[in-house]
Amino acid sequence: MLRRPAISGLAAAALLTSAGLLGGCSGDDGEESGAPTETTPTSAEAEAEGASGSFSSLTYNVAGLPQGINPDQFPEQHIPVISPLLNDYDVVVVQEDFAYPDLLRAEADHEFQTEPHPGPGTLNPIARETAAVGDGLNVFSNYRIGELDRVPWNECGDASGDCLSLKGFAATTLQLDDEVSVDLYTLHLDAGGEDTAVRADNLDQLAAYLEEHTDGAVLLGGDWNLNYDEDPDGEQLRAFMEETGLKDVCDVVDCGADGDVIDRFLFRSGDDVTLTPTRHRFERDVFVNEAGGPLSDHDPLAVEWDWTVKK
Repeated sequence: MLRRPAISGLAAAALLTSAGLLGGCSGDDGEESGAPTETTPTSAEAEAEGASGSFSSLTYNVAGLPQGINPDQFPEQHIPVISPLLNDYDVVVVQEDFAYPDLLRAEADHEFQTEPHPGPGTLNPIARETAAVGDGLNVFSNYRIGELDRVPWNECGDASGDCLSLKGFAATTLQLDDEVSVDLYTLHLDAGGEDTAVRADNLDQLAAYLEEHTDGAVLLGGDWNLNYDEDPDGEQLRAFMEETGLKDVCDVVDCGADGDVIDRFLFRSGDDVTLTPTRHRFERDVFVNEAGGPLSDHDPLAVEWDWTVKK
């Protein structure tokens, strides 16, 4: 269970005045998946077998910088298209939800939605003077969630303009059943290709937070800006996973050509609940504009899960 102070956002992110904050590219098409489903046993079944169920999740960097910052991105046109498409997933974690939070929420039907970061003028726990926007991290959920704890990275790099934001990670509790919860994280690591030492510090900070605040089942979805086949990225990511006991979904299910895309879910089970990923798919044919082009420079990753209470 997540043990943390309660922090919540209040308003839309401030506009960014300089380029940067984007991270990486996407891989090739993955395998198709069916529609996400949720199953809940009767009380008698739960008593006899232990509660169980399933849910769908999505992690998506929505490229929400102000239009014109990146000439190949058109958030004012694309984010309104993204909004209703989020409804097909039980739990959605997003990154770069910066400048258009109202558009992203306009047609999202999830009962539980975190409020956007209020901007560095209101919430800036590390007093980063260069920050022009908040963290861009939010959660949409059909399951009850707790307060969102927003934690900016202590270090940032200039190679991709990351110091202009409060990028970091955000943590909450996801209530899957009456007495069944997991800790849910959304994150965005430093993006600069040469800022390897900064990303190493990001991972150390996240590992320390997990050690202090999360002792059970956990899901971490987001834009990791790390590739296993690049040095030292792969070594850093594997060392972090070994230290925290986390697994990559692609270590459990066959992700095909998409096994090393920087948008990913890591996870672990707890003493009381087992998490099992059952399907991994980038929704490249779903999140498209009228011309069939992508709505972001990142592809949205959908993962389906089974959960079971340990008896």
